[in-house]
Amino acid sequence: MMDWLEALTPDYIKHLTPYASARRSVSAGDVWLNANESPSVPGVHNQSGELNRYPDFQPEVLLTGYAEYAGVATDQLLVTRGIDEGIDLLIGTFCEAGLDRIVYTPPTYGMYKIAAETKGVAACAIPLGSDFQLDVEQLEVILGSSSASRALASSASGIVLKLIFLCSPNNPTGGVLDRSAVISVLDAAGEKALVIIDEAYIEFIPEASYVGLLSEYPNLVVLRTLSKAFGLAGLRCGFVMANSDIIQLLRKVIAPYPIPMPVVDLANQALSRPGIRLMEEAVGTIGAMRKSMEQQLAGFSFILETYPGQANFILIKVKDVVALIKFLVQLGVIIRDQSFQTGLEACVRISVGSPRETEKLIQALQEFEVGK
Repeated sequence: MMDWLEALTPDYIKHLTPYASARRSVSAGDVWLNANESPSVPGVHNQSGELNRYPDFQPEVLLTGYAEYAGVATDQLLVTRGIDEGIDLLIGTFCEAGLDRIVYTPPTYGMYKIAAETKGVAACAIPLGSDFQLDVEQLEVILGSSSASRALASSASGIVLKLIFLCSPNNPTGGVLDRSAVISVLDAAGEKALVIIDEAYIEFIPEASYVGLLSEYPNLVVLRTLSKAFGLAGLRCGFVMANSDIIQLLRKVIAPYPIPMPVVDLANQALSRPGIRLMEEAVGTIGAMRKSMEQQLAGFSFILETYPGQANFILIKVKDVVALIKFLVQLGVIIRDQSFQTGLEACVRISVGSPRETEKLIQALQEFEVGK
């Protein structure tokens, strides 16, 4: 393990012996009598194997499929139950309650803060600027450019910064973080902290990915999912990509059988060549629908601003969030209140739905407009 990564890792994680599950300790055999499984479950079957058996710890076929898709090696990859488990694993592996902290950049995905606080880890907010871009200066201050300045930056609380969570394209603003700013943060973090980039929506703008920088920045971690562009939110399948030393530490902490067999089968279908083509077609369709929805939203007087975005949702600012959401709920149309987020007063987020759902949304907004 790299010296700086060893310094970031709590002693109890470094010395942890992972649970030797039945599938992890032995990978091949004809007669499996080591896991207290039922010998059969009549009438219940699955493409890759009988469901009375435990799944592989990290299914090789899925690791290989996603590694090929993302352009990484299999030892740089961990399959998780959605991005949320990846977030939880990173905090649980590197942060100690009461001693360490993470940084997140609101307005952004709320689980970074919640996952930290549920483990007793401090969550420090460095808000995005008015343009929804990183405040690089503040991030550099909190990191420090040397061990001495880092100690000075942390002296007020005595709490050590371990992880920085960034989201690009960002949820709920929809924008892409400036690449030079992100690289500045990676450089400033150096061997002091891991920089985690949540790329849940990256298929909507693949050229903005940071996966290509994994070999250059050993402190970089990238999170991905099949929930968004692949349309498999119900599958709960995510991925952590990082240097192999980081992945090996996470493999110590993750549950013994994290990925169910049906998830493996469906994920592999999605990552096949036909599956990827379907995803790419869906991305194009969703992009066109988002533009059409933006044009239709422009005609409503109660919408004060529509923010540009690169994902499958639209962020808008309205005159009265409470009244709008209450009215739409009565008509069975549910959108997301974001007005509680830093810098998003009076904002709501609307997912790009099917043509039928979009039509119902626009009709409901028209009724709201008339009522106002």
